[in-house]
Amino acid sequence: MSELFLSNLNIIKQRWPKLATQLDQNSIENFSASLVTGNTQTISVNGIQLSSRHNRMAEAQLYIDQLDTNCNTVTLYGVGMGDVPSLLIDKSNLNIINVAPLNLSLFALLLTYTDQSEWLADSRVNLFIPSQYQLAENYIAITPDLALADEANSVLRDFLVLENNREFANNQHQVNDAKMIARHTQNMIALQRDPSAEQIVIAPYQKAASIIATGPTLESQYKILKKQRKLPIKIRPLMIAVDTALMALENEGIIPDIVVTIDKNITLKHLPENLSEKISLVYFPNTDPIVINQWGGKKYNAYTNRATFDDLHSRMPKIRLYTNGSVIHPAIDLAVQLGLTEINLYGCDFSYPHNKTHAFWKDGELGPSINYSNKHWVLDGNGNKVATDLNFRAYLRYLELYIKSKPQVQFYKSTKDGAKINGVAYRESVI
Repeated sequence: MSELFLSNLNIIKQRWPKLATQLDQNSIENFSASLVTGNTQTISVNGIQLSSRHNRMAEAQLYIDQLDTNCNTVTLYGVGMGDVPSLLIDKSNLNIINVAPLNLSLFALLLTYTDQSEWLADSRVNLFIPSQYQLAENYIAITPDLALADEANSVLRDFLVLENNREFANNQHQVNDAKMIARHTQNMIALQRDPSAEQIVIAPYQKAASIIATGPTLESQYKILKKQRKLPIKIRPLMIAVDTALMALENEGIIPDIVVTIDKNITLKHLPENLSEKISLVYFPNTDPIVINQWGGKKYNAYTNRATFDDLHSRMPKIRLYTNGSVIHPAIDLAVQLGLTEINLYGCDFSYPHNKTHAFWKDGELGPSINYSNKHWVLDGNGNKVATDLNFRAYLRYLELYIKSKPQVQFYKSTKDGAKINGVAYRESVI
């Protein structure tokens, strides 16, 4: 231990003894760290600089300038080189400065090589372990710390990244988007003709649903699904598949009850040539009209919970289904709104287990490729890191928020491969 670490840790012991114990137990040996010099110096950790090497104070001020000038409480997620908290304690309008390290080992490394005593000793500073699902009202997220966040803070990391990208994401869903309006116009006859999805009739005693997505683990669950499908409708789970899973299921002789499609880019090439009349389709106004017209079975429609559908809903009311980027979301919400209280997830991986992006489909055919999945990760059911991408991380976290809002519903998975979904229990089989 360095003298600097002991000096910094002594302050933490006096003020936050439990956190000090955790820091004292963290090893910094797994990091590849080096000093980087420009106009100023910073530390590079695993190839990521903790701050600018040219003008650290100017960079820290840019972070602080994001804050509401009238706020008197601020939360700092990550520490960087300690420059931001060092400047924050100079602001007399701040009554509380919450600081949440996103990686305790990284924080221990910083304390080993730098003097952070001034801001650590400030009475307004509160060093704490953050909540994973609730962001502070006024906060600053230090970018390098997001990239270096540890497993314990991976959920919080994902929500912070989502917030950083919220404006960009919202710009992709403008109410006055000309292409979207044109697609809605194309589908107006179908929307008027076909009933809303809440009119789907399920068996009186049916309480469970199997939600089938296209994650790689689906390939290990075909046998379970085949057994389910052979059961009488009154006792088997209702099978709801996402659109891109249908080819895989048909290839295995599995016929779902319902297919949900939402992506405007899904075309007939993503679906089997001979669409079974036994399968009902739930579609949205953005759906390719050729897909709607060619579907052989019953057809129902729905809107998402986004504001882009508010005007259409006021003129032509339909069921509103939860969605935040993934077709898995409305498929699950459909089951819940139909009154089913047990949801079993298959192929809902939000990651690339088994070094694959999807079941059935070749790498890259649905967009993502395993060749570009080495930068981002989530934890699987065994606590191991598994490759993913930023979009899948977002879909996962929004599903977890949805699950938290439905305490009356039980959620299950039958494999620990793929992303761990908080709020979902594991069990071997539902048969």
